[in-house]
Amino acid sequence: MGNVSNRAISIGRPLLYLLLLAACLPGRAQRLYSVSVESVTVRDGRKTILNKDIFYSRNGNLNIRYTPTGSREYYSTTSTFGFTTVYYPSTNESVTLAPEMFAADDELLYLFATGAGEDLGMGRFGFVLKSTRKDGDYTVRRYEPREKAGTCAWVELVMGKDWLPVYCAYYDKKGRVITKTYLSDYTSQKGFFFPKRVTEVTFFMEKNDSTVRRDIYTGLKLDVADEMFDFHIPSGAKPVDLQEGLKSLSKSAK
Repeated sequence: MGNVSNRAISIGRPLLYLLLLAACLPGRAQRLYSVSVESVTVRDGRKTILNKDIFYSRNGNLNIRYTPTGSREYYSTTSTFGFTTVYYPSTNESVTLAPEMFAADDELLYLFATGAGEDLGMGRFGFVLKSTRKDGDYTVRRYEPREKAGTCAWVELVMGKDWLPVYCAYYDKKGRVITKTYLSDYTSQKGFFFPKRVTEVTFFMEKNDSTVRRDIYTGLKLDVADEMFDFHIPSGAKPVDLQEGLKSLSKSAK
């Protein structure tokens, strides 16, 4: 019996050392990502501006502080399980969103921070790589959806010579562009690459025009502590449904 115990200890110790070593490796560190973005959207001749400060800790929550033009700030937090809750400080109310209304993958910082920036999340969004071709210094990839019942028939993703995405277009079954996105002005910190300028043009459900959104990212930081990484909805916040939450947003207007 004593030999069995000694063998268990001799096997267990190396395993413990390996686990401790793995925990100390740089790749296992809790990396912090934060950036600010100004989103300017033009639709039907009307312009709206939304400013956001985005905070994501690897394997942690995605927290966002919103400061809309003409309104007081509000917050959202998305857990590692994919549930998003919006909090309105002005009314001390909170709204839980359905996953189809907002997902962490909707935020570009989250996509790049979790390693999905290379293909802009094509695999996560249900697309399969069908072909690859060269066009000068660019690499053009064609993706198609696993499920063919949707509006999108294929996606064209263009990579620069540094293998960073610079253009992405979604097409319908008639070959018409649904939406196209341009990514440029990449910056890097500690081996992390991220575009500072993104322009998206959407034609879907537009009759004679398009919706244009320009996102300008500033202040990218890695591994810089901020209280927003630990943001949580106050325990005393009153849960309300989505309709009441929209009223809360209206109430927050100055």
